[in-house]
Amino acid sequence: MLIGREASLLRQPVGQSRLRRINSLAVIEAIRLEPLTIPAIAQVVGLSKTAADTVVGDLVALGWVTSVEPLSPTGAGRPANRYQFNAGAAVVAGIDIGQHTTRAELADLNGEVLATHSITVSVADPPEAVLADAVGVVDRLLASQGRGRADVWAMGVSVPAVVYQDVVTRGLDDWEGLNVRTAFASSFECPIAVENDSNLAAFAEAWKGSAAEAASMVYVHSGNRTGAGVVLNNTVVRGANGAAGEIGALPQMGWEHAQQHLHDVELTDGRRVSREGVFDAATAGDPLAVAAVDRFADVIAIGIAALVLTVDPEIVVVGGGNVQAGDTFLDPLRRHVERLCTVRPAPPIVPSALKDRASITGAGGLAATSVMEQLYASALGGKTLSSASTPPWKW
Repeated sequence: MLIGREASLLRQPVGQSRLRRINSLAVIEAIRLEPLTIPAIAQVVGLSKTAADTVVGDLVALGWVTSVEPLSPTGAGRPANRYQFNAGAAVVAGIDIGQHTTRAELADLNGEVLATHSITVSVADPPEAVLADAVGVVDRLLASQGRGRADVWAMGVSVPAVVYQDVVTRGLDDWEGLNVRTAFASSFECPIAVENDSNLAAFAEAWKGSAAEAASMVYVHSGNRTGAGVVLNNTVVRGANGAAGEIGALPQMGWEHAQQHLHDVELTDGRRVSREGVFDAATAGDPLAVAAVDRFADVIAIGIAALVLTVDPEIVVVGGGNVQAGDTFLDPLRRHVERLCTVRPAPPIVPSALKDRASITGAGGLAATSVMEQLYASALGGKTLSSASTPPWKW
């Protein structure tokens, strides 16, 4: 998962035989998010107007680029046509399999969400049933968009477990050894990528969330469980076995049982509350609730500080249900991490911008990004850009 891979590929030196293909991809990249006129495209890409016009014409014929209504005229003369990337040529699918909910989204090739739906399930159910339900949700979304399975060009799947080469290796007992990609491949022909949910949440926050301006970050999920993902040099770090960031597996970190500090807490008025009630009471100033949150933050901070001192990130993004408490949770967390970061200042610790949508956004974003990676890899590998009616893996 390389964030911004397209730009890095475009900077690579190429031979003359590849130049036309690279120019086509450079034009696509220039107009992915904003329609531009031929002169504007020429300026952005570094082509002559004649060359830009030729490339755009070829891309229009292939279906990768569409014409957009000209802007209203501001002076004499006819307004110039604008062109944009045909992100609707196909769709990608993101699936997020949670402990109690399965969500799916359809997005265009830019990653813009077109439709979403969720169902209540349990990962304690047989994996085959959970995956079959997920396929059913995607089929429902495709029908709502007038699409079929053949229109799905890539799929990203998020699971709350350690994943290595699409196989669940730790975290879900009944799922261990299951190749999730193979299970979905019987229903979808497109490329399918399966990732740990915290890794995908980290990808999402770096792609279009709280860490969009950072090249390195640590993502920490803090909810019913605690997990982490790491981005370094715009790349999500998986590690040799897919277990990068899984420091919560160490009992010494205390992450596995940290939630106990928020369970059955007695308040000053004698009431006993858990999690949300504890945060609410702490926000209201109850000293016993404030102390409970502080103990919880102290435990979580140990693992965060360990990651900070290991990878030296620019920013730490915290997601999960506990972030709903805002600074009631984050302020003591910042204080404890600062205390533990003895060899460098603690990085900013900020809440997730994507909140509970981080992992599903990452799943869809990974799928959309993978399609563009296929385009660039094909061009660099010598393949000619084909019609937008043909999936890249069939070129």
